[in-house]
Amino acid sequence: MEFRMMFHQVGSIIYFILTKNGYVRKILIFIITILISFVIIFIVYNKLDCYIQESKSSKVIPRLDELKIYTYGPSRPSSVNNDLIAILSPEMSLQFILRLKLLDVSFADNFSTTLLIMHSNYLSENSLKRLVNNIKRPILFLKVSSIFNMFPENFDSCRTKSNWQIRGKWNYQLMIRFWFKIIFELPQLQEYKYIMRLDDDSQIINTWFNIFDEMRIKRAVYFANDVIIEEERRLPGTMKFKQVTLEYQKQNNITVKQPDMLQKAFGDDYILSYANNFEVMQMEFFQRPNVRHWIETIDRTHGIFKYRWGDAILRYITMALFAEQHEVLHRSQYNLSYCHKKCRWPKVTSISLERLNK
Repeated sequence: MEFRMMFHQVGSIIYFILTKNGYVRKILIFIITILISFVIIFIVYNKLDCYIQESKSSKVIPRLDELKIYTYGPSRPSSVNNDLIAILSPEMSLQFILRLKLLDVSFADNFSTTLLIMHSNYLSENSLKRLVNNIKRPILFLKVSSIFNMFPENFDSCRTKSNWQIRGKWNYQLMIRFWFKIIFELPQLQEYKYIMRLDDDSQIINTWFNIFDEMRIKRAVYFANDVIIEEERRLPGTMKFKQVTLEYQKQNNITVKQPDMLQKAFGDDYILSYANNFEVMQMEFFQRPNVRHWIETIDRTHGIFKYRWGDAILRYITMALFAEQHEVLHRSQYNLSYCHKKCRWPKVTSISLERLNK
């Protein structure tokens, strides 16, 4: 019925054109030709653009063991406990370096925990010097730009539409995948037992004790930030993760470690999550076969890319499924002050920025 109506309308347009005088008919034909040309160019461009992107990405996808950690400046002694603070940042602004300087001041580990800066852009000589001259703890660098061309198997990154674009079509989703999956696969990090994640806009406030030591004492596998929610109305497709989770639990006969936590995690139109712009992860836990199987299964659904399932909800549900309650510590229980994004800078900020800029 719809096709019949469409053909009828097209026929009406053609009849309208043919019944006009010569001058008007030529103008109408010219306009239609231009419109058809634009449609053809758009279709051809999209196909060629996808072909170019596929050719490019197939050449740059690296093996993870090809990525090299490097240092800058004199070496410094690091902790014997194999702990790591990891930050993923596209660049090193003065504000970013100041946050790292505040980390030195606030985190009471005697500057012993190594800091790993994973970056995607080129770091200038001046930026490296400024960083090394202002930060007291050992610093490592790892360029991860190649990882941001790594997509799940059988995912069409060109023809699939993105519903969440920040710094590019898929950059945010690739960041989610990095913290949910790739971080635990990097051969360069296998020597570390605990890894603290901080975003480049995170800020530790006041004095923190050495939470790595606390995790060792409590035999914890995860140190969690605040509990927040992800809503279906904001991110359509969020609630599909509930169905995937429950089906996985049933199909794999999973004995849930925290059933109450899992049950409360799923509302009618929201899912609870951890604000994991700060978190501490035990590497061994995330490399257990049952946890790895779960991570790989979620990755194959392409839900991170199709629905922007965030690492926040993915981490929360992972803890509910596989971690005992006593294995998960919470920042709020220890009254540790923390800020993300819009933070109030200390009064010394203006002076510190001036010094950093010299």
